Amino acid sequence: MNSAAPKLPYLTFVHRPQRGYLFQGDGDVHTVVSPVFETSVEFSSLILSANYHTLTNGWLLSEVQILQNGVWSKFFKLALYSPKINHSFDEQEDEAAVLAVDVLRAKKPAQAYRFRLSLHGDMDVPRVFVSLTDASAVYDECAAILPSGKRKIAVKPISQMRLEVSLADRVRLCSPVSLTMALNALGQKNDPLQTASAVYDDRARIYGNWTFNTAYASRCGYEAFVTRFRRLSQLEEFLTPNSLILASVSYKHGELTGAAVAQTPGHLMLLCGWENGKIRVADPAAENIREVIRFYPAEEFARAWLQHKRGAAYLVRKI
Repeated sequence: MNSAAPKLPYLTFVHRPQRGYLFQGDGDVHTVVSPVFETSVEFSSLILSANYHTLTNGWLLSEVQILQNGVWSKFFKLALYSPKINHSFDEQEDEAAVLAVDVLRAKKPAQAYRFRLSLHGDMDVPRVFVSLTDASAVYDECAAILPSGKRKIAVKPISQMRLEVSLADRVRLCSPVSLTMALNALGQKNDPLQTASAVYDDRARIYGNWTFNTAYASRCGYEAFVTRFRRLSQLEEFLTPNSLILASVSYKHGELTGAAVAQTPGHLMLLCGWENGKIRVADPAAENIREVIRFYPAEEFARAWLQHKRGAAYLVRKI
């Protein structure tokens, strides 16, 4: 299942159009059902990303079900994608799992999954990325070891706190602002409020739905998907001028030295290098542009990202 080239992070799989898919329906709406994908390890959560394209205003509905000890869950509705509207669904739950906005959390370890896509209009069958969380994984102190040497990715800083929107909106814009900085660094000239409008989840009323952010980046011409990292050493391969990582972090007061926000249950920032035992980031929560680029101690950052958020991230890269 894993793509041979380019490489994907651990337990992230790419499914390309028409590889064993079952096509159903006719007219304006078609349904695509994937084969069953068995996994090498048991997993406890699943996130599905779709890189889609439509020339008009086609839409895509994604659904997934998981297999636990020979029993299939129901199909969970994940997201409705289109260029004009992004729509998640109310919390869904059965005896197998619970869906919380963009993450399907299994109540007991699962061994396989399959997905179903409903396509309307000229919507292409998308590339689908599935990121799983190893049910048995525990945080390893070696996860905080950085690659050797140093690396610096050129990023033009943007502060979400300086945008001309209400304060209530400013504090919610870390994801689209981080994504804008990433797209700009890769060569796509974007405005943060344009990005925010494009990724807004009209059901959950949030800008931080992970799969809508990566879907928008794919519409801009990049490969983008939600994934999980296990070690900072992976930055050597996946953090380059052509491949950027937006990390989801969580930390309490005093757990991240020099943090732009004193504490947070969830915050997105763009990684842009490392040196001298520290991670170089573009943190959009900084009060002004001059303070967006900052350095966080690797050990503290690893706990905030790899331990507290299980390494959740957007990977956005040139195709």
